[in-house]
Amino acid sequence: VSDEVVGRRGCQFLARDPSRMSSRRAARLVVHRRLGVWTAPVARPGTVLENHHLDPDVEARQTRCMFTSSSARSDSSSFSSSSSAKKPGTSMSIPSAFAYCATRVRQSDYENFLCLMWLPKEHRPAALALRAFNVETASALGVTKEPQLALMRLRWWRDVVDAIHDSSSDDDTNTGNNNNIPDHPVAIALHSLLGNGKGSARTRRWLKQVADARVKDAEMGMEHRTPSGVQWLEMYAENSSSSLLYAQLDLGGIRDTNADHAASHLGKAVGITNLLRGTKHHAGQRRCYLPIDVCAKHGLAVEDLYRFEAKRDAPTDEALKNAVHEVASLAKQHLDSASAMAGQLAQSPGKQSGKSAKQSGNSTTLKPQTVLLPAAATRAYLENLERLDFDVYHPALLKNASPLFTFGKIAWAAVMGKY
Repeated sequence: VSDEVVGRRGCQFLARDPSRMSSRRAARLVVHRRLGVWTAPVARPGTVLENHHLDPDVEARQTRCMFTSSSARSDSSSFSSSSSAKKPGTSMSIPSAFAYCATRVRQSDYENFLCLMWLPKEHRPAALALRAFNVETASALGVTKEPQLALMRLRWWRDVVDAIHDSSSDDDTNTGNNNNIPDHPVAIALHSLLGNGKGSARTRRWLKQVADARVKDAEMGMEHRTPSGVQWLEMYAENSSSSLLYAQLDLGGIRDTNADHAASHLGKAVGITNLLRGTKHHAGQRRCYLPIDVCAKHGLAVEDLYRFEAKRDAPTDEALKNAVHEVASLAKQHLDSASAMAGQLAQSPGKQSGKSAKQSGNSTTLKPQTVLLPAAATRAYLENLERLDFDVYHPALLKNASPLFTFGKIAWAAVMGKY
């Protein structure tokens, strides 16, 4: 993002042409065909995870499994006629669990769903499970109006990570579940990948860092606190977005210092950018992620941020644009640092490693550039933000980009071997 003041000429943005609907539907069908997911086209999903709300039936089922203890499930299963019997409606097969993960990511994190289609087929299930875990934790504050319930949900997910890595080999091979694993599709999918010793201390640490970052965020929201500086933004993005990339690289057999370094910078860029993209939604919940020192530097009061959200037709203040510019510049700096390392990653291919590779018999080479494809969508948003003079409330930024446009950006980066 340039440090120079961008010229403000009041650009006109045309309304979306209904005739383009066929091209957008065709783009979704191309994505679904490559991923092997043949489903009816759905409404174009949101890109900000906090905006997504669960279906009431799905949320009710998740709530039941969250607050049902493992001992209760164990006691009820003792009345079954055999050890392999399951109560109807309380178990899910592994293919069904991964199908749920694919649907969850496609509906709530469509840009990363498009990136996953460029992964080798053998590596997509692990990436889908990780992304679904990220969706579940990132949307915890958005599916309930009670912060305390969101905090309980996030702590529950943190315990799920420990239960998965501590699980033994006495599970049901057909469902991938046992008495210690909650009856949740994402938990079942992660257990099939990381349970029974297939996980490591690294994956446990990275997944717990994701959950811990969300927990601290929820606790800060309950206390109505604002980040004190940009260092908090970098730490939050490192623990949430970068940790997810570390886990994906590790499960793909890529253990390279340069790849981890690039993932660290990219994760910070993605995490900070996502916080900027959710500014309007966060303001509606009276949550602000613009650091206090940045706001004070540019004369922006936090209440002004909430006022701009309430008055939809009011022009955005210059102080807000300047504060957003400084935070966006930080994200762009990390994005450029990650992109500068693309040449050093050419000699860092990975393979599906560990027991999962022996069981599946796959050794498909995974390129780290493919894992880092989310950089394309992040770069596109920052470029649009600069073009619109860092007005995060501009209608053109609040509308999601066309799936065909996003798919083209990601496809070009994948074909060229860049990110």
